[in-house]
Amino acid sequence: MTTFDIRPSLASAFVRMWRAWRILVPVILVNLSIQAITVWAPFTYDTGLWAFGSALVSGLALWIAFAFVCAAALAVSHGPVRWSSVLRSVRNNVLRYVVWSLVWGVAVAVGLALFVLPGIIVLFLTPFLALAILDGQPNPLKSNLRAIRTRFWRWLITCALALLVLTIAWFASGFVVFFLRPPLATVPVWLVGGWLVAWFMTAFAMIYRSSAALGGSTSAQA
Repeated sequence: MTTFDIRPSLASAFVRMWRAWRILVPVILVNLSIQAITVWAPFTYDTGLWAFGSALVSGLALWIAFAFVCAAALAVSHGPVRWSSVLRSVRNNVLRYVVWSLVWGVAVAVGLALFVLPGIIVLFLTPFLALAILDGQPNPLKSNLRAIRTRFWRWLITCALALLVLTIAWFASGFVVFFLRPPLATVPVWLVGGWLVAWFMTAFAMIYRSSAALGGSTSAQA
């Protein structure tokens, strides 16, 4: 059942995400450090093995960081987040995360390559997928669609606000890169970007948790 619930998920998430600061601070700082190193001149000026290797390392760092951010976002509803619960969530679902995220990444990449809009649509239709995977749901895609169906208005409004904020951040990052140049520019870009992702995923995690309660399902990683 779809409920007309438009409570400000982003506002609540901004307060609750700080419960996971022990995880978010080191994850975001390590990720931005790796991203800065991978755009350092010796890597980017070489079009051979170094360029490929730096791109691979950058993608892996972002991929791993996203898993920890999502696992932390899932736990904020229960109070302060500890490393033990986040590591347990990631460890128990690492294989499923690898498989599903690869499929999801290919779908998004194909959508963005064909035209920007299809890629954005895929992102908008799967904001709960990684959360459901790390929550141990047997069918994460079904759980993702259930969250959209049961909390349709909160999902729609949160997606719209996230798109607005990300669009502004995208243009702002262009100015930062223009004036500072990499790798220095990667520091504010990835620092702000990391906290924005943590904020949005906390909002989606709150919607996901409320949809599970509304639908009568139980979390495998509660």
